[in-house]
Amino acid sequence: MSVTTITAHRSGRRYSPAEELFLAHQQQLLQFIADRLPVADYRSAPDPHLVEDLVQEAWVKALLGGLDNTDVRPGLDSELPEVLMDAARVAIYRHLTWQLAEEPAPSGVAALEPRVAA
Repeated sequence: MSVTTITAHRSGRRYSPAEELFLAHQQQLLQFIADRLPVADYRSAPDPHLVEDLVQEAWVKALLGGLDNTDVRPGLDSELPEVLMDAARVAIYRHLTWQLAEEPAPSGVAALEPRVAA
């Protein structure tokens, strides 16, 4: 899978805790999301632009949730912090839910009507 990534030349500049997390975990997060998206067959890969969009969503969710270097613990069997894995799972879930909602019902099957609360 070919994905555009941002890398930084580590000059004398000091990075914020969020930037340090980004530099340390961007590739892992890209791979984590790409590995969990469904594909048409075993030879294909998910759309790299979709993966990047979902990674961006995960970062935003994690950062708005107060992510910093002080509370980052690796997830089980992974060096990727648990908080980033959770944010990635939410981004994937939202994408798949939206994608399923947009698919038309198969021919011969009536679409479900929303229920009105009685």
